Amino acid sequence: MTMFTNGFSTLQMPKDFEPVNTKEEFNELYLVNTKIPMSIKFSTAPTPVGLPNIKDGIEKNIENNERVTLVNSDFMVINETIYYMVVSSFSDGETEIRRNEFLYVKDNNLYIFEFTYPYADRELDDFYLNIIRSFKISVPKYIVEDGEYRINHME
Repeated sequence: MTMFTNGFSTLQMPKDFEPVNTKEEFNELYLVNTKIPMSIKFSTAPTPVGLPNIKDGIEKNIENNERVTLVNSDFMVINETIYYMVVSSFSDGETEIRRNEFLYVKDNNLYIFEFTYPYADRELDDFYLNIIRSFKISVPKYIVEDGEYRINHME
């Protein structure tokens, strides 16, 4: 089993996925498996708001985007922790793409797991949940104070 760690959090990386470098500011880990094909993105971002506000913002953004369809949106418990799960689909004109996102807020840090794949009906619940269940936070990555944030150097 291969583990990912950035000094702030750790999680299990699934077999047959390769890391890809990305320059996105809050991206911690981006994995792809070209055989399936599927991508997994794990991000951490500072946030001054909780999951209900984040849920409202995401649903409003999806509602305003005619290319994206909201499939499911709800709160759920994973490892005794409340996550917001949003499942959406979009089309590039030829392929229907499905994105399952799981969001969690702790200590003003937003943790996002994003799974994207071209199968609208594929059942991968255990696959997602095993990765999310392996997630451990050592210390919050960001300190949010007075509307600003900085990296926590207490790692």
